[in-house]
Amino acid sequence: MNTAEFTVFLVLFLLVTVLGFVASRWRRGDLNQLEEWGLAGRRFGTLITWFLVGGDLYTAYTFIAVPALVYGAGAFGFFAVPYTIIIYPFAFLVLPRLWAVCKKHDYITASDFVRGRFDSHGLALAVAVTGILATMPYIALQLVGMQAVFQTMGLTGATELGKDLPLIVAFVILALYTYTGGLRAPALVAIVKDSLIYITIIVALAVIPGQLGGFGHIFQVAAAHKKAVILPPALLPAYSTLALGSAFALFFYPHSVTGVLSAKSGDVIRKNTIFLPLYSLLLGVL
Repeated sequence: MNTAEFTVFLVLFLLVTVLGFVASRWRRGDLNQLEEWGLAGRRFGTLITWFLVGGDLYTAYTFIAVPALVYGAGAFGFFAVPYTIIIYPFAFLVLPRLWAVCKKHDYITASDFVRGRFDSHGLALAVAVTGILATMPYIALQLVGMQAVFQTMGLTGATELGKDLPLIVAFVILALYTYTGGLRAPALVAIVKDSLIYITIIVALAVIPGQLGGFGHIFQVAAAHKKAVILPPALLPAYSTLALGSAFALFFYPHSVTGVLSAKSGDVIRKNTIFLPLYSLLLGVL
C-alpha cells in the first residue's frame, strides 16, 4: 500500500462523507417533499449549479476514459472536446425554456415533462426506462474508475471480495448520504470534487510536461505516430456522428436534467452554459 496516497485519499474521503451527511441540514427544506429531495427546492444559484452540473458531466470519464481512448485510439478520442462545446449554445437557448415549463407545472424529471407535454404515460415510461438504462453504464464507468484508483493505492485484496470491498464501502456511504440529503448532498460534495479537479489538472500541467522533456518533445514524439495527432479520413463520419450524437444526448441524461432543473432561474442556466466550457478546456488539457 502507498501510505502517502492512502492518507490523502482517506482525509478527502472523510471530508466528503461528512459533507454528504451534513448536506441534509444545508439550506433546510422538507426532504419528505420530492421537489425538495430531488431538486433542492429549485433554489441553487449560479455558482452551486455550475459546480453541480460540471461535477455531473465531468467525472471518471474525464480523468480516465477519454485520455485512455486517446492513448489507445489516437486522435479519434478527441471527439469529447468538440461535443461538449457544440451542446452549450443549444443548451443556452433550450434549457431555460425547459426549466420554465417544469417550474410552472411542478415537473421534477424529464419523464414528468414528456407526460405533461404529450399526455402519454407510455412515452413517459419509455423516457424513464431509457434514462435508467443509459445511466447504468455511466455509473459503471465511475465504479471502474474508483476501482482503478484503489488498485493504484495498493488496495487490491487477496480475494475477489477483498478487491471489491473498498468499492462496496464507498458506494454504500455515497448511497446513504444521497438518500438522507437528496440533491443537496452531491451539490455540496461537487464543490470539493470540482475544486480538486481544477487543482489536479493545474498541477499536472505544471509538472508532467517537465518530466517528459517539455511540450515540444511531447508533440515531436506524438508526430511519429500519425494516428495520435491526425484523424484518418475513413474515420471522419464516425468521429462527426459520435461528437454530434453525444452532444445531443448530454443533457438528456437524468443526472444532467436534474442539475439544470435545480437552478433557481433561467438566467442561472444561461450563465452556466457560458461558463461550463471551462471544464471542456480542462478536458482538452487532459
